[in-house]
Amino acid sequence: MAKSKKKIQRKKATLGHFNHDAFLTKLSKRIKSLRKQKGFSSYELFSYDIEISRSGMAKYESGNFVDIRLRTLLKIIDGFDMSAKEFFAEGFD
Repeated sequence: MAKSKKKIQRKKATLGHFNHDAFLTKLSKRIKSLRKQKGFSSYELFSYDIEISRSGMAKYESGNFVDIRLRTLLKIIDGFDMSAKEFFAEGFD
């Protein structure tokens, strides 16, 4: 007699619970605000210091981007001399 196989139900992930565009807008505002708050007068010099492209940094501050690499975001946060927890503590409710 053949054994019957039980069909296992798996939990499926869904999208639509999180507004990605709004998050990226908040991210760009936070980056620009912190840069100024931390005393960096220009995004060009800050980007040079943390070794990312000036054009990329301009996009991140203006909100004119659709994605950011995690490594790049970590460089920005590190350049502010902050932890990721500190960076995301304000403006991301």
